[in-house]
Amino acid sequence: MAKTFNKNSRGGRRGCLWLLLILLFIIASGFYFLTASVREAKQLEQTLIDRFGWTEKYTPSADGSIPAQRLEAFIRVREAVQPQCKAYQVILDNIIKIERLDTGEQVSPVNATSDEASDTGSLEFADIKSIFTAGSTMMDFSNTRNTALLAEDMGLGEYLNIYLTAYGEQLANTPGSAYAEMEEATISPRARNEFIQILSNQLAALEATTDEAAANGLIAELRLEIKALKDGSHVSPWPNGPNSGSRRSLAVYGAQLAGLYCEGIVRIELLQKNRGFSFDG
Repeated sequence: MAKTFNKNSRGGRRGCLWLLLILLFIIASGFYFLTASVREAKQLEQTLIDRFGWTEKYTPSADGSIPAQRLEAFIRVREAVQPQCKAYQVILDNIIKIERLDTGEQVSPVNATSDEASDTGSLEFADIKSIFTAGSTMMDFSNTRNTALLAEDMGLGEYLNIYLTAYGEQLANTPGSAYAEMEEATISPRARNEFIQILSNQLAALEATTDEAAANGLIAELRLEIKALKDGSHVSPWPNGPNSGSRRSLAVYGAQLAGLYCEGIVRIELLQKNRGFSFDG
């Protein structure tokens, strides 16, 4: 009996060892593929940076006007990211559902139909599961955006400038949004500071113009906006609409741009990698 017991014990120990090795292999493989995905995303974005420079180096036209072909390129980028936009909004909707479970309050997603909205009070396992895809969905969004930017020959600085100029008024309405309490719905400090620098670049270009009479009004507008962003009196850029040069350029595309605005995921829209290892909003 003693020999049989020892043989079974050794077999049991070997089985546990194999199980442990398998688990370690699965964990190591998962970590490898995750870090590989991050590396690929960072390499893609580095290609953008190598071609166009860091975001804050971008200088818009002195009068703020945006050429039609650049707005059309921006619109194509917006169209490319719409599937990822909607996927991330679903994740945010499910987070809101969980947060409001104890109140019994129903929550309708931004893009829900009337039939879909009638069922938003219930929480399914798939809803909870979707929340764990936030990281991969965010990565998909970033990769899709950066691939589209490369295809349109547009850098991150130009993209951020057009985005915050075109959507300033929508961003000013965020406090009334279903996503108002979500961090993803706000502009990150990094994006704000980069936009301030972009406006400062524009201001410098404008101050260097020889047509002082035409420039004076725009100079005052830019100085006021930079000050308001720095002191926090403007939570988002251009809350009452952009300066006159930009406004004229955007007017033709207003309805099209509005239809491509993704509520609630501003921080994801403007996500960039750090100059170090990790991603930062």
